[in-house]
Amino acid sequence: MAMVKCKQCGNDVASNAAACPKCGAPPPRGMSALKVTFLVLGGVFSLCFFGTCMAGAIGAANKGTNRSGASSEGTSAATNRPPPKDVELRSLLSEYSDNEVRADSNFKDHVIQTAGIVDDVKKDIMNSVYITVGTGRQFEIPQVQCYVADDHVNKAANLSKGSRVKVRGRVQGLMMNVLVRDCEIVDL
Repeated sequence: MAMVKCKQCGNDVASNAAACPKCGAPPPRGMSALKVTFLVLGGVFSLCFFGTCMAGAIGAANKGTNRSGASSEGTSAATNRPPPKDVELRSLLSEYSDNEVRADSNFKDHVIQTAGIVDDVKKDIMNSVYITVGTGRQFEIPQVQCYVADDHVNKAANLSKGSRVKVRGRVQGLMMNVLVRDCEIVDL
């Protein structure tokens, strides 16, 4: 039997006692299982949200630099970008769903070009414009989340949900969706 201190008089009280034998005050109770569950779930949710925000912030910060760390403003996009690898959207998504490690070895840091159905056009908390592209199935996870290059924001603004789009960009890996940075909207 565990002993706890009475909040009123400081006397030792059995944890399963109905009241303190000295002063009659109820013994202190621990946190309920429901409170602990909510605290743990809230913490996990907060960590996931914070991690997603940080990934977006890091990606936005790296937007203007190339691999050597120098600014890419002086060079044209066509000269420093390798030719894109044409990838079927369905195979890209299924490969990331099946085995993320294998998919990263095949696609991460490679420039790809793929086509699909626009699910959403939005801005994240860093005010970066992105397009989610999928196969058109309802409640599809994962999808391709394309962060649009600054010079293609106007094209993204003209897209609507359900329209077909072809995008080209550098794969960053899987974080809920397959993240693709510096996306260009290519004419179909």
